[in-house]
Amino acid sequence: MLSLLLALCSLGAPLTSPAGLVDRAAGPLVLSGTCPSPATVSVVVTTDRGQRVPLAATVTDGAWRAPWRGPLPLGWLAVDVTAGDARAESMVIIHDSRQAKLPDLPSAFTTDLLDAAGRVDAQSTEWPAIRAALNLYMNSRGAKLAGVGRAGFDLANPADLAWYRDNMALYDMRHRDREWATPLGNRPRRSYWNSVWRTWFNPSNDHPLDGNPKNNDHANYLPYAFANDYADLLIAQVMRRRADRVLDDNLSPMLGEATENLLAMQHRQPTNFSLRDTHGVQHTYTAGAFRYGLFENGDWLTEGKGWFYNPAFNDYYHGGVLNGRCLWACGEALAADPAGPLAARLRDAIALGARFCLRDALAPGYAKRTGAGRVYWRDAGEHAYLAVGLVAAARVAPATPLDLDPAVDLRTAAGNALDALVDLLGTRSQWSVYPNVDSMAIVALADGALAWPADPRAAAWQRAAMTAADGWLAAKAPDYPAPLVHFGPRIKPDQMTFNWGHLSGKPETGMNTVYLYQTGHWLHALARLLRLTGEARYRDRCQAMVRYLCGDNPMRARLLNETGGVYNWVDDRDKDGVEDTLKYDMYPESTAFCQIGLGHLVDALEHRP
Repeated sequence: MLSLLLALCSLGAPLTSPAGLVDRAAGPLVLSGTCPSPATVSVVVTTDRGQRVPLAATVTDGAWRAPWRGPLPLGWLAVDVTAGDARAESMVIIHDSRQAKLPDLPSAFTTDLLDAAGRVDAQSTEWPAIRAALNLYMNSRGAKLAGVGRAGFDLANPADLAWYRDNMALYDMRHRDREWATPLGNRPRRSYWNSVWRTWFNPSNDHPLDGNPKNNDHANYLPYAFANDYADLLIAQVMRRRADRVLDDNLSPMLGEATENLLAMQHRQPTNFSLRDTHGVQHTYTAGAFRYGLFENGDWLTEGKGWFYNPAFNDYYHGGVLNGRCLWACGEALAADPAGPLAARLRDAIALGARFCLRDALAPGYAKRTGAGRVYWRDAGEHAYLAVGLVAAARVAPATPLDLDPAVDLRTAAGNALDALVDLLGTRSQWSVYPNVDSMAIVALADGALAWPADPRAAAWQRAAMTAADGWLAAKAPDYPAPLVHFGPRIKPDQMTFNWGHLSGKPETGMNTVYLYQTGHWLHALARLLRLTGEARYRDRCQAMVRYLCGDNPMRARLLNETGGVYNWVDDRDKDGVEDTLKYDMYPESTAFCQIGLGHLVDALEHRP
C-alpha cells in the first residue's frame, strides 16, 4: 500500500506534507495523515488533466485516511488538504517501475497553448488541463505565500488570461500568432521562451527602448532570453519525448522550432561578435561560440543591451556561462532524435562549438589545460555542462569528426573531456566550494561510465564521481537545525552552509538561503549515480529532495508547483535557521534543472543495476 502522509497538526504547530514520487507498481494509493481532533478533513485532488476529485476522508483518533479510487495514471496529482483553519498542499508524481516511461510533469509555465491542429488558447486541446492547473495555482497556499495569489482567478476570463500571458508565461505569446513564413529578425522560428515573464523586465535588468532611463513603462523594456536559460528549458522539454500521456500534442513541432532558435544563437562566422563594453573590454567570441541571447523581436542580446545595460553585469566575461549549457542542449536534442530533420545541423553545431571551446578558446585564455595537458572549458562546472552534451551526442553519433588539436572523433573528445574532470579533481574530494559545480561534474562522469562501461577509464570516471558525491553527502551543516536535504557551499572539507555570508567572511550579514536550481542539479547527479551503482544512499537523498519540492517543506507548499514552475530560492527571514519565506520568482534554471533531475531519478528507479 502506498501512503502519502499529509500531517495536519494543531493550529500554530508545524505542518508537514511528505509527498513526491509514488510507484504505481507498489499497489493502491492511500492518502493519510494526522489532524486536530475532532476535525473535519477535506481532501481534494486535481489531476494532470484538470479533473477535481474530492476524496472521502475518514478521521479516527486524530488520524485521517483517504484512498484513491480507480486506475492511477502516470503523471501528477495536486493534493490539497484542509482541517479547520489548517491547510497543506502537496504533489504526487506517479511513475511505474515496471516500464520505461517518464510521467509528464506540469507544463503551464512553459506551454505554447497551441495544439497540433493550430488552435490556440481556449480552443486548444490542452486548454482544460492548463486552465485547471493555473486556476488551482492562483488560489493555492503556495501562491498566497509568494504574494501572487488571486482569489477567484479563472484563466477563462479575458483579464486573467492577459495577466497570465504578461505575469507568468515564459512562452512568447505576443508573437505566437504572427505569420511565420518569414523570420523575425535573427529569430527564425516561432517557439521561443523568454527568460522570465514580460513584466519582469524593467530598468533594473533591461535597457530602455527609447533611450530614456526615466521612462519606466514596461512597454519600454523588451523581453529577452539568455542563451543558457533557453537551453535549459529546451533540455527539459526534450526529455518529455519519453513521457507517457504528454499533455502538449504540439510537442514535436514546438521542439523543432525551439531547437532552430537555439541553433540561430550560435555564431558561425570567423569574425568576433563581442563588442567593446563600458569598461573598455572586448572579448573574443568567434565561430562556434553562442551569442549571449536573443530579444523576442529577433535582435541579439549584446553588450550594452538588456541585462548588460548595467555595467556591473558581466556574465559574458572570460568565456561566459553560455556555451557549455547550449552545447549540452544540442547534445540532448541530437540524442533524442538522431535521425531527425535537424540531426545534421546539430552535429555540425556541436562540432563547431567544441572547436571553439576546446581549441580556439585557448588563445584568449577561456579554455585551459590540466596538469596532464588535457584541455577544459573555462572551469570544472562550465566544462561539465559541455562534457554532458558531448557524451549525449557521442552516444548516437560517435564518429562525428571534430577539428581539435589533434583532430579526433566525437567519442574520443567526450572521453578526453571526462578525463580532464578526473585530472581537475586529482586526489581531492571536491572540485569547488560551490554545489552547482560539483554536481554537474558528477553528472558528466556518471554519464560517461553509463554510456561506455567497457571503456578502460570508466572505473576512474565512476570512482571520481562517487568520491565527490560521498564527500558532499557526508558534509554537515552546523548552522542549519533542520534535517539536511539540500546542498550549500562547502566552507570546510566536512562542512557546508546555507548562509552564503560565510563566503565573504561575514556570516552575520547573511541568512540561510536554499537555491532550488542547485537542488535540481543534485537530483540529477545522485540519480545518475543511482542508475550507475544502485546505492541506496543516492536514492534516499534524491527522494528527500523530491519530497521537499513537492510539499514536505517548512512552507507546506508545492515548490515544484502545478504550473510546472520551481521557485528560484527560499529564505530564512526570521533567522531561526529554517527557511520560512517564499516569493514569486519561478525561473528557467530552477524549473528546468529540477524537472531534468526528476526525469533522471525516475529513469534510475525503473532501471536498477
